[in-house]
Amino acid sequence: MKLNLFVMLFALVYCINYSVAQQDSVKMVVAKNADVDSSGIDPKAQEAYNEGISAFESKKYDQAISNFEKALSIAPDFKKAQKNLAYTYLSAGKNEKAAKAFEKLTSDEEIAHLAYFELAVLATKRDSLDQAIGYYSKAIEANPAESKYHHQRGIQYFKKEDYESAVKDFTKGLAINTTSAEMYNDRGSAFRKMEKLDRAEADYKKAIANDPRFVVAYNNLGSTLREAGQHDRAIKTFNKAIAIDGDFHLALNNRGYAFFESGDYKSALKDFMKVTQLEPSYASAYNNLAAVYLKMKDYDKVVDYATKAINKNEQLGSAYYNRAAAYEMLRKLDKACEDWSNASAYGVSVADRYYGQTGCANLIEK
Repeated sequence: MKLNLFVMLFALVYCINYSVAQQDSVKMVVAKNADVDSSGIDPKAQEAYNEGISAFESKKYDQAISNFEKALSIAPDFKKAQKNLAYTYLSAGKNEKAAKAFEKLTSDEEIAHLAYFELAVLATKRDSLDQAIGYYSKAIEANPAESKYHHQRGIQYFKKEDYESAVKDFTKGLAINTTSAEMYNDRGSAFRKMEKLDRAEADYKKAIANDPRFVVAYNNLGSTLREAGQHDRAIKTFNKAIAIDGDFHLALNNRGYAFFESGDYKSALKDFMKVTQLEPSYASAYNNLAAVYLKMKDYDKVVDYATKAINKNEQLGSAYYNRAAAYEMLRKLDKACEDWSNASAYGVSVADRYYGQTGCANLIEK
């Protein structure tokens, strides 16, 4: 029986920037003395506020929270204390309190867009994509000229596999910020998902033009070229990514895949082996080694590397499939049947056919 070979590379990701900065988002207003922010503010509230700033800068978040809360107990309408309290909750990992604080800030038209943005970020941390989209939409309504709001909403649409909406948001963001390598990269990834490879290629090239050391964009461009059957160009593009970062395991893995598809098994083995050295827990690289050895008819090594892949990820269906193929060639049908059954259970539908055609059902019944 002729077996199909599976090489399922989870490294072929549509590398997109899920930027959910927390501490990096903190925009503290640092008061140097009691006079800086004292217009109409009770001096005791101002003093507590300044102490809060000092505590925050020293990363003493609980103390900063206490200081800002004290300031607000004296002067409830102290806007900078309200804002910094919300960001301090965020930095301290007190997300529920941060969310409540940012909800209050949405009533302030001047900073409502910032509050909605942070609420959206918190929603993404909870994987509440629809809620995140709602908050990003409110941030955009409050400040449509901020490109990152369009960008981040586009990322949520991408996660929901609504690629057309993602492209629209990335395009709006790029109209505001025409030099964003990240947005060109992410729009390219949405186009790839839509199988518009020419447009994906163009966007990845724009990302690289705006950031010549953007290794993720080189990796994505290489994968796009490989999908288009342009293996030589793909390999040259992966080479550029690896020249920038020799330890970038995704590019090494994907170059190995391109070598594999072009029939250069020796080079594929070298790349996949390097990936296992860089990322010992990366199960797909071990499975890819097994797949190469299956092509080379070295069935003992197939079993060895597929087993290593399964030990790293017991739900990697393609590893069970490749090991089953090797077991059949080694005349170990009982083990092959067990692996085909597992491969099917973990999403490799073609394994069902081999399970039936090789008499596995009868073997198990006996």
